[in-house]
Amino acid sequence: MSYDKTELQTPKQLEEAQAISRTGAGPPREIPGYTILRPLGSGAFGEVWLAMHEITRRRVAIKFYNQRSLADVRGLAKEVEKLVVLSADRYVVQLLDVGWESDPPYYVMDFIEHGSLEDLLRSRGKLPVNEALEIFQETARGLMHLHGKGILHCDLKPGNILLDQDRHPRLADFGQSRLSHEAVPSLGTLFYMAPEQADLSALPDARWDVYALGAVFYAMLTGRPPHYDETATNQIESSGDIHQRLEAYRRRILKSPPPSGHRAIPGLDRHLAEIIDRSIASNPHRRFDSVQSVMLALQQRQDMIQRRPLLILGLLGPLLLILIMSLFGWQAYRRAVLDSDRAITQKAVEANRFAARLAARTASEQLDAYFRELTDLSRDRDFKAAATALLRDESFRELGRKISDPSRNNDPSIKYLRDEFLAHHQRQALQEWLVNHHLERRPPHVASWLVYDRMGNQVIGVFVDPETGKVDSKPSHTLGKNYSFRSYFTGLLEDLIDESPDAPSRFLVDADPLQRKIVSGKSLSSVFLSEQSATWKIAFSEPLYEGSEVIGVVALTVQMGEFVHFDAGRNQYAMMFDGRPGPKQGVILEHPLFGQLQNKNAAPVKDAVNLRVNLDEIAVPILRDPLGQLPIGEEYQADRLVATASIPFTGEGQQEIDSGLIVAVLEDYAGVIRPSHDLGNRLMRMAATAAAILLLVALAMWGLVARMFNVSRRRLARAVTGLPGTESLSSPRYSDRTTLPRSGTPVTNATTDTDKQPGEPLR
Repeated sequence: MSYDKTELQTPKQLEEAQAISRTGAGPPREIPGYTILRPLGSGAFGEVWLAMHEITRRRVAIKFYNQRSLADVRGLAKEVEKLVVLSADRYVVQLLDVGWESDPPYYVMDFIEHGSLEDLLRSRGKLPVNEALEIFQETARGLMHLHGKGILHCDLKPGNILLDQDRHPRLADFGQSRLSHEAVPSLGTLFYMAPEQADLSALPDARWDVYALGAVFYAMLTGRPPHYDETATNQIESSGDIHQRLEAYRRRILKSPPPSGHRAIPGLDRHLAEIIDRSIASNPHRRFDSVQSVMLALQQRQDMIQRRPLLILGLLGPLLLILIMSLFGWQAYRRAVLDSDRAITQKAVEANRFAARLAARTASEQLDAYFRELTDLSRDRDFKAAATALLRDESFRELGRKISDPSRNNDPSIKYLRDEFLAHHQRQALQEWLVNHHLERRPPHVASWLVYDRMGNQVIGVFVDPETGKVDSKPSHTLGKNYSFRSYFTGLLEDLIDESPDAPSRFLVDADPLQRKIVSGKSLSSVFLSEQSATWKIAFSEPLYEGSEVIGVVALTVQMGEFVHFDAGRNQYAMMFDGRPGPKQGVILEHPLFGQLQNKNAAPVKDAVNLRVNLDEIAVPILRDPLGQLPIGEEYQADRLVATASIPFTGEGQQEIDSGLIVAVLEDYAGVIRPSHDLGNRLMRMAATAAAILLLVALAMWGLVARMFNVSRRRLARAVTGLPGTESLSSPRYSDRTTLPRSGTPVTNATTDTDKQPGEPLR
């Protein structure tokens, strides 16, 4: 459907032209030098025929004016006058020849083979933004050429924009155009005509063409001109005479809200939408005042589009640079911190390893001291004589064999035999001597002195009260019992008995005590729990010889907790654990927390002795202290740097023997690396400050550049009126305030013709 209500050909006229073509009716007359080929159409004032120049073979369009009134001749004369002024203008359909004296008059013009923009819109409905913008810009440029030569088109619409062979727009139909010195009204086409133009007393203004230009652009994008409505159009056309129709049209435009259909078009940017809004503003004072202003706005938009990547690059470039620098800086920082942590950790581990060796050496000296005490006792002349006499006494040995016989475990007489064993006068004498010997020598931290016969029966037992440090005068319940299963008797790494509560028997019945191995040299037993303090104990033992024969075993026990003397505080401390293979491997024997647990109830003590060190974890430099799992051990939960050292003791022939006990020095890992991280954090704060300063400088520079671009744009806007080869349309020559001459001539132009037939265009 066509939205052009004042097109040159109505449907009826188009049918008439087609009828002429079908009936073979000829042109109004023959034109010398031209061969008329076929009709192109007819209008209210004449017919248009396609012809060919007989010499150049150029196709042209010949317009015959069938009306012969004086007004028609004057209208033709004025149109020709404008076309003469616009000769050689590539944006205008060119005038080639005029037949003033012909009957009927005619003029010859270029034939534009691709038809009008209206034809294109009729076939396609609407155009893509880029294609519409290109036609809009070329049309605006053509209008600017017209205005620069003092001509206002006054009837711009898709039907008056023809598309040449390159599909570039050319302006046509200058019947309503006005020269700058003409103070004569002119009517355009409904919905392409500015509201103030719809007045027979209005004076031509450049803003009329601006409105029509914006309306054409709107129609190309949406498929219909702004404010168009079929019902409103019918009401306007049925409003009465031309004055009433113009008033209805003007009222329709002024009261309607601004058109917004173009803003929903995909790909239409905000700046282009604003250009359309300003071009079709119903208030002329809010409209662009000239086509040059429209072109300037388009140029500004294009500059903005072209400048946008530079502005974005100007903003993102420094940001990207800062980001890259930050990434490299972060990587360098992380690498530096990791290297620093590694170096500090390595030095701390070396220092802890040295401390562990030192603590292990101290513990080793204590082991040697206890073995020396034991050796001194076993070699004491009085003790050895008394012990040999007792252990060689046949009656005492017979009692020992009886009470150690596993088959007598459930014999009621075993109690009497054990009482007789303990009442032996030589045993009591040796017991008394050993008590006095202990009171005299007072070896430190010894929990008990023990003597066993060859069968593993405890013959002598002197025990020290762990609370008072005094010798317990009461006979021990362990005297007379067989301990041949203990590792300090056999010299093995483990006891030969299952001491768990659900074990079927306390003693092994499948191994005769008389046949069990007896320790052959200095031996350090496996650790065992003290029944009194619920802490770990360890026994030192060595055989008691008579000549080359082993007649018994002498031993002493020590409560763990006195070997490692190293405690630099909660951040660095030492602990000892059993590293020997077997069921006790990894058991923690000494720890700073054990002293606190002794003051608590038995529950945390039992929980603590069940915790172990995983030897696979101890191989790496960072360890979690197992005692950190206890509620009372929360302060030991942190990661610790760990370094270990084995504790040796001196065996026979001054040979160094690994005891299997291990000292571990632990240090708070966070405290070790804190100086490095504090330095790194300071560097990070400095780097963040520097990055923030760089960012602020970059933003300030970007803002300065953007401001300079805006200043340049404003300067360009002020300088538009001084562009060479153009004149400002706000000058008096183009002013809408130009008045009619006081003695002016009457308006005789066809635009005031009010006796047109219904459906004919407003002219």
